[in-house]
Amino acid sequence: MEERELRRKMQAGELASNNGTVMRTLALAGNDFKYLKLKSLLLALAGTMDKAALCSSINYLADSGYLQVRTIDDAHLPASVSDMELEDLEVKLTPKGTQLQRCVKKDPLVDM
Repeated sequence: MEERELRRKMQAGELASNNGTVMRTLALAGNDFKYLKLKSLLLALAGTMDKAALCSSINYLADSGYLQVRTIDDAHLPASVSDMELEDLEVKLTPKGTQLQRCVKKDPLVDM
């Protein structure tokens, strides 16, 4: 197998693992109807996942429709980790995210 192909597969596997970790952690937090601050999620995953990996996972999960991300301020505007600091955002599962989390739906980049 070519080095570039092997690296791509390893990165995809790491993203899938991290995405699954985020979804399982949200389940443990009982976060299927309330927003959770991403800073709290980062603290819960300390030692397991760094900030960059968490941002990558949140970005993928939100862009895939599994999570809603919004600002913490009073306006609660929809937002993205690509545009704002992680500490200024909160997240909750969408119905599609709940289906994924409960293994009703499958995604090849989310290891549940």
